[in-house]
Amino acid sequence: MVGLKQLKPVNMRFKIGLMAMLFLTLGLAANSAWAQRPVCGDNICATWERYTCPSDCVPPPSDCNDDGVCNEGENCGGCADCPGQDTGRIRDRFCCGFDTCDTGKCGASCGAAVPECGNFIVEYNEECDDGPSGSASCDIFCKSVTSTAAVPLNQFNIGDSIGEGEAANGTIGSAHHELVWSTGYQGGDIVESLNERFEARDAAAYVENNSSRDPAINQAVSGAVMADFADQAQAVATSMGDIDPGTADMVTILLGNNDVCADSLADMTDPAVFEQQYRDGLDVLAGSPFTQSVNLLVSGLPPIYWLWDAKRNNLWCRILAWPFVPCDNLLDGSRDDCESSASAQDPDNLYPGDGPNCQRRKQFHATIRDVYNPILRDVLAEYQADELPNAEYVDIYDIRFESQHVNGGDCFHPSTEGHALMSSQQWCRSSWGEGDPSCSP
Repeated sequence: MVGLKQLKPVNMRFKIGLMAMLFLTLGLAANSAWAQRPVCGDNICATWERYTCPSDCVPPPSDCNDDGVCNEGENCGGCADCPGQDTGRIRDRFCCGFDTCDTGKCGASCGAAVPECGNFIVEYNEECDDGPSGSASCDIFCKSVTSTAAVPLNQFNIGDSIGEGEAANGTIGSAHHELVWSTGYQGGDIVESLNERFEARDAAAYVENNSSRDPAINQAVSGAVMADFADQAQAVATSMGDIDPGTADMVTILLGNNDVCADSLADMTDPAVFEQQYRDGLDVLAGSPFTQSVNLLVSGLPPIYWLWDAKRNNLWCRILAWPFVPCDNLLDGSRDDCESSASAQDPDNLYPGDGPNCQRRKQFHATIRDVYNPILRDVLAEYQADELPNAEYVDIYDIRFESQHVNGGDCFHPSTEGHALMSSQQWCRSSWGEGDPSCSP
């Protein structure tokens, strides 16, 4: 075998001549190719001009439109729409642009053209497209517009101890207006009150309640009954007097709990008297200068029965707290004497073996459901047809209070968690919550 070291050297003169001929040939070929090569400005988009010659080629964008689709020209390295690589040559990064589309890097939508919002054509992930100006149902970003009630200027509250947030933190007898489901104003807590929801929806239009405004805004009084409705309504009307007629404002009303909570079923406020007192309060609001614009949210009475059920196994509540709570028609004889646990969890029906206390509690529950709440609903419907067109009734009788929703002090009033529950239910069941994603099941 001949080794490398044994190869004979090439004649130097022959070697130089061979190299000269090679360079001459390559040079002539290059000059010929260069003469035919497109240059920037010749209206020919050559491969090497796609990122350097905007006059001949429209370069792909370096950003993305965050539409969830890996659109043509989006940079896989800097766009959440395209999960591609972030290093290498431009043609590697723009794997959804003019270069070969790599679905392995950029997903199945790689190479889709960028949708043109405003061209009256619904494309890709556009929810709608009603042209460049949009419409009442489709905004200029091609997203559907959900119709929601306009945010009021401010919100007032009429109510009883629930409206004062009594014992919400477990301290017996203490008021906590900052935690109330309707006009509460304490930021950072779990109670997303209606007041805070309005502020979040339109901070520019809505003047939120706070500690300094609260004395005029929250007119609720612990122990109030329906007979106090007219006076509280007048106090609200006075506070709203400096607002021009025609501006939209909000009044939440939750009264009647103390009318039904009594020493006995016979001591509940007479339904006919209850109705007249309710009408008296509505008349005050209807006779105010803001009649045609004020928004009323009248809440039905909550299912108070579940307050007993939530705490009936708590020794503190049964022995030390409930004897001082003025709702004997529910809490007297607090031990469960229902026929069975199934019966105790079914307050709408009497069971053959239900004891006297169980029967009384179920009758109490049924009277609220069948007598008092229908008065609140049906009388308001009369006023809605004429004097108070922007009023609405919200039924919350099917919600259920669990132990965490009832404070551990008097074991009767809603806790902070209870006010959070009431706020979410009142909001989502009213016109204000229509279209709110948080209200979806």
